[in-house]
Parts: sequence; C-alpha cells; structure tokens
Amino acid sequence: MSQRDKTLRASNTCRWLLLLLWAVCMPTWAEQLMPAPSEWRQAEELRRYDYSLTELGFPQSVLLRGSESSAGLSFGSRLDELVEEATLDLGFSFSPSLVPHLSHLKVYLNGEFMSAVAVDPEKRLQQKVSIPLNTRYLADFNQVRVQLVGQPPEECYSPDSPSIWAELTGDTRLRTVSRVLPVANNLQQLPAPFFDRRDYRALQLPVVLTGEGSLERLHAAGIVTSWFGALASWRGASFPVETERLPKQHALVFMTNTQRPKALQDFPPVSAPTLQMISHPENPAAKLLLIQGRDDADLVQAARGLVLGSELLSGPVAEIQRAVQSEPRKPYDAPNWLPTDRPVRFGELVDNLNQLQVEGRTPPPVRVGFQLPPDLFTWRSRGIPVELDYRYSPPVEDGSGSQMSLSINEQFIEAFNLTRKGFSGEAKRFRVPLLNDGFLSANQRLRIPAFKVGSRNQLEFKFDFAGINSGECKSLAPAQRYAVVDADSTVDFTGFAHYIEMPNLRAFANAAYPFTRMADLSETAVLLPDSKNKEIIQTYLQLMGFAGASSGYPALAMALYDDWQEAALKDRDVLLIAANGELAQGGEDLPLLFDRSERMLQKPRKNIVSESDTWAGAAPTLASATTEVEVRASGPFAALLGMRSPYNDDRSVVAVLAAQPSDMAMVREALADSGKIAEMYGSVVVFREGGQASFNVGDKYYVGKLRVWDLIWYHFSRYPMLLGIISIIVVLMLAVVLWRLLSGVARRRLQQGDE
Repeated sequence: MSQRDKTLRASNTCRWLLLLLWAVCMPTWAEQLMPAPSEWRQAEELRRYDYSLTELGFPQSVLLRGSESSAGLSFGSRLDELVEEATLDLGFSFSPSLVPHLSHLKVYLNGEFMSAVAVDPEKRLQQKVSIPLNTRYLADFNQVRVQLVGQPPEECYSPDSPSIWAELTGDTRLRTVSRVLPVANNLQQLPAPFFDRRDYRALQLPVVLTGEGSLERLHAAGIVTSWFGALASWRGASFPVETERLPKQHALVFMTNTQRPKALQDFPPVSAPTLQMISHPENPAAKLLLIQGRDDADLVQAARGLVLGSELLSGPVAEIQRAVQSEPRKPYDAPNWLPTDRPVRFGELVDNLNQLQVEGRTPPPVRVGFQLPPDLFTWRSRGIPVELDYRYSPPVEDGSGSQMSLSINEQFIEAFNLTRKGFSGEAKRFRVPLLNDGFLSANQRLRIPAFKVGSRNQLEFKFDFAGINSGECKSLAPAQRYAVVDADSTVDFTGFAHYIEMPNLRAFANAAYPFTRMADLSETAVLLPDSKNKEIIQTYLQLMGFAGASSGYPALAMALYDDWQEAALKDRDVLLIAANGELAQGGEDLPLLFDRSERMLQKPRKNIVSESDTWAGAAPTLASATTEVEVRASGPFAALLGMRSPYNDDRSVVAVLAAQPSDMAMVREALADSGKIAEMYGSVVVFREGGQASFNVGDKYYVGKLRVWDLIWYHFSRYPMLLGIISIIVVLMLAVVLWRLLSGVARRRLQQGDE
C-alpha cells in the first residue's frame, strides 16, 4: 500500500470518528441551544376563532336594500396575536328579480377590494361562498364591508327599487387563524395583554387567590376586577377563581411573602406593595400580573396603585409608594353616566368624532349611546330637550325623497326631509304622536318622550339619499354622499330630581343601582358570611366587575365585612352574597325564605302594570301577597332579593342567595345575559335550571328627594277620588278664608261710609 493510500485511509477514519462524535453530542447541544419543547410548541401555537353574525354586531340576518347599500362587519386583532389567515364564509340570498350578469356583492377589507360574488341563477335564494381575506390589510380595528350592486331587468328602474335586495343569512361567519406572538414583560402595556380593547369578545380573566383569603385580600381583588370590568364595558367580564393552580392563560395573581401559589414559592419576597409582570412558568406566551405585598394590607395599596396610576407604569416591576383619591366622589358623577347638571355635547358621548360621520347613499346609522342614573324622576315630564344640528351632501332638488330618520332605543321618533340647504335649520313644529310628549319648535329644539328613557339609551340617526332622476327613463345613483351629526348638538337632562320606588331589581340588573350611585362604591358594604368559598368569591368578583362596567370607575372605597355590624352598615347600602339560607337580618318578613331544601315564597295575585308604564317597559308596581307557598326540594336554586336596610330607612339591601354555593353560577350567567336581564324586576328574582321568574311583592319604600309639591301630587295621583275630595276641601277652605277677608273689607267700607 502506498503512502498516499495510507494517508487517505487515515483521513477517512478521522472523518468517520468526527461524524460519530457529532451524532453522540448533538442531542445534548440541541437541548442547551434550542428552546425547551414547551416553548417551541407555544411559539408555534395557532388560535382559531369563528365569529357568528351575531358576534359581529348584527341580528340573525342583515338585509341590504337598494343598489350600493352595504353592511360592515367589525372585528379586532389582539396585541399578542398575528392573524395569518382570515376567511369570510358568506351566506346570502339574492332577489329573484335581479339580472344575474349585472348584479353582485362586493367585499372590502378596511376599504381594500377583496372579491366580488355574482348571482347564481340556480341558487339565488340560498348561496354560500368562502372568500379569503388578504391579511396584509389588517389593522388593530378592522371592518369587512359587503356592498350590493343590483339591477332589475327593467330598462326603467330606480336604485331604490324594492326589487333590489340581498340578505346576509345566519350562515355568514368570519373565521381567523392567529399565531401567538411573544409579549415583553412591560407594565407599560397595561391593561394589555390581560384586557385588549381590540378584542370585542367578553373578557375572561382568571384570578389566583392562595391560602386563607382575608377580607383585605378580597378587597384588593375586588378593586382590580372592578377596574377590568370598567375597561371591558359592554363586552362583559367574568373572573374564574383559582386557589393553587396557575391557569394556562393570562391571569391575575394576588400573593404575599408568606402566601403564594406553589409554582411561585421560590419567587423573591418584596419589601413594599409591588406590581410585576412575568411569563407563565409553564406557558411562556401567557403573562401573569403579580399583585404583591408583605401582607394583605399591601395588596390593597398595590391594587389602588394599579387602577389609579397605570399610566405611570413601565418596565417589568413597579413599587407603589402612594395611591389615594385626592377628592371624594360625588353622587351620580360616574364617568359612564350622563351628567344631569348641564347640557351634554354629542362629541362627549363618542370615542371618536368620526363616529358622527357616515358616507354612502344608504350609509349605516350614526349611533350615540349614553347611560342614565336609574333613579332619574321623569314622571309627567314633557320630554328631554335635544338641540340637534346635522349637515349632509344636499340633493339636487327638494322633495327627492332623501330623509334623515331619528330613533331612540329602536323606537321611531320622526323623519326629516333633506333639502338643498345641506344642513338642519328649517323651521318646523311637530308633536311625537306617542302620548303627545314631544314637539319641535322653530329653533329645532327636539323633545324626546321621557317614557322612552331608561338606564341605557341609544339615539340613532339614519340618513337615506334617494337616487337622482336623470330626466330620461331611469334614475341614476348619485355621487358619493356624506352626512355628519354636529358634535355640538346637545342633550339636556337638567332639572330632573332623583327619586325611585324600591326595591327595584331592574335598576340593579341594569346598572348595579343603588351601589353605583357613588362611582367608587364609597357608600356600599359587601357582606360575605362565607368569605373562603370559591363560588362565593367568584360571584363577588363578577359583581364588582359588573359595577365597574356600569359606572366606568373602579370600586376603590367599598367596605367588606363577613357579618352584620349595625354601626358599620348603618350608613351604607348592603350587597349580601351568601349560600345555604344565610340571611341573618330582616328575614322574618321577607317574601322569600329558603335554605338547602325548604323554600317559602309569597306571591301576588297579579303583577300590575299601568298603561303608561307599559310604554316605558317599566316593572310592575309592588303588590300585596295573596298566596304563600312552602315546598321542600333538592334541585339547584338561587335568587336575587331586594329589601330595605334593617338599620336605615333610606338604605337598601340586595341579597344574592343560593341553596348551595354551586348554584351561584346561575346568577352569574343570568347577569351576563342581556336577554335575561331584561326579564328581571321587582323585589324577588328566582333562578332554576333553564329558567327564571320575577315577582313584585312585599313592602315598598322610596329613596331620593322631591319637591314637596311634586311629592304630594306623585303619591296622591294613584288615589284620584281621595285627591278630588282633598281638592274640594281645599277649595272650600280657600273660599271660606276669602269670604271672611272680603266680608271684613266690606264692613270696614260700610263703617267708613257711615262716618
């Protein structure tokens, strides 16, 4: 063998030895250099969402009427997700009168054209197509717009012809696939990623409370959940409770140096109230917000610092040195409630002034929402004045059929013709026919019927621009049209007193009244006889979130107790959350009493509703009990109960009661369902599996203040005969007094004449 062959053989041998060494050592190096398997899987995690038409803000179907009419489907993109795929599954029907090759639907994403769908002559009454959406055009807030372009077979047609229509059916869905993105541990992002305003779904944010939960720790948790409830607002919020296990999603963790979850036992202790954002130990894409302290008192301070100073936070850790309200709140000053001491501009009622402007021949309506105190006294009111101004692209001629329609709470009020002036201001006087409670004077001062005004309201302005007659055989669609409701338009609720008949569980279900009368719940006491039960705590946290959503402000000043204390509860409204029939005060005369198995209910003969109350959707008036039923049963059972405070005639108690702690879930589900909330009223609401019932029975009382004259007329108005008798007596007394005065004057004149 030559020297060259020996050298080559030795080289090959070394090469094979190196390859063998690489194969043996590679797994070890890979483990050190590559992410852990759980981290790798998390980085590749995909989340799939399927939005129904209802979840996109519409009812079961959407009707498009007239050519160029459109509907917008809105959705958001979360901070911690990247949408990689988006598909619109469009279910629709076309009018049988439309010409197939000239009629179609156009789909836009954030103003960018995506696709067009033509009429299928064979399936025009039931079509479905999947349209991929280009994710390059996605933003934080997105809108998919579907526009109808329709033409009937007639040569002479109008774009507003009733034969031109298409309907988006309930089969319409928006499906997205998102990749989880890593998020830095930075408090500057708060409230994200725990609450993301881009996400239109209901907020579900777990809360971890370890060890023996004290009232101070629950107080801190209530402050934070009320803040997140205020942020979630109309979305709704729930706060599942964990005691030891860390949820695999974004969560809040309340812990002290001595009481903390097992997974965080080795976490460094703190020396002051502290906020810290960390990655989940088992799920790096999930974040944990640690509310920490040396003891439970520190947790309350940390919670206040979070809700009052979130704009000052940055970095992964922050210590709270001081967090106090500089001035006490005033009654009815909740940020979400319309002020009743001054006229309010429409510009104050929207998040962005662009919400007051629309475009298109049949644009979507301009909606202005507001919330009112539930105890606003509008009895015998002539209406709520609104100073209304709006501008629009003027039609070519007056009487073209272009209109602006006004509705409140989905009730039609009036329609205004759009003229060539291009703005509101023509002198017009009219009366709303419903109970003749409104008029429009020469200066465009509109009055909304007071009986239409509840705790939550929405004004809707719908602009419709008619087609332009071309002078030939058909009408042509006009150029792009614009309309805007002036931001300086005002609604005025000044001059109304605060006075309401109680108990009133409708006011509680709609606005957490009477507790939200003070936005920070400074006149509220929450009573938790069993403060260690997970179901009780979860109900308490959800109710705090519910109160925050109503007022728009965190519950910074509420008080928390575990038993009835007259001195502490005397000047506060009480929210009682208890199970197993724990109702220690005032239970003897209540219309509902129950424990685990025995239940007693007093029922009225009839829930009476007056004719005027029917228009308002008001609750029936309280009635005397004529039936008493007592049963023994073992199924799930819960109730809401309203009554007067046993310690103060001007204060109220709302009790959330359940036969067993697990039955509290029925109350939580009902308060998160707008359809069930609409059926709550009176003094008692009972919940069973699959249903609920409300009753108006028991003693009534009133809270608030009225002028003496209004007070007399309001309470005596229910007794017209008595009021008539009193009026006759008063008239007779006045007549006697006047007769004696006039007789005295006559005698003096006669005496002077004799002299």
